[in-house]
Amino acid sequence: MVVDCLKCINSACCSLVIEVDKLEFELLKEKGLSDCFIKHVDVFVDKFPKLKDKKEQLEENYSDNYAEMKKSKDGLCVNLDRKTMLCSIYEDRPKVCKDYENNRCSKIRKLCIN
Repeated sequence: MVVDCLKCINSACCSLVIEVDKLEFELLKEKGLSDCFIKHVDVFVDKFPKLKDKKEQLEENYSDNYAEMKKSKDGLCVNLDRKTMLCSIYEDRPKVCKDYENNRCSKIRKLCIN
């Protein structure tokens, strides 16, 4: 069962680590969403500043797990609207979010609706 985020009342999946590959990052960047992510190579270079001049070479190591969706201080996705608890980039959300499956979501909805 693919989760319908527009009907979500739990938003538990919005606390998961969401990674995208370099190709998807570039597609999301074209849509103006690159600020929602932190590139893994940037985190690495922050920890090891002496490798900053090798950043381009290091990026090759992160092609599959190129960037990670940022989280707010509360540990939830930066794109989760806290008032509505809905995804603010729903139409452009990453593929991993679109493909997310969890039968617990439907069970939680049934418990909360009844």
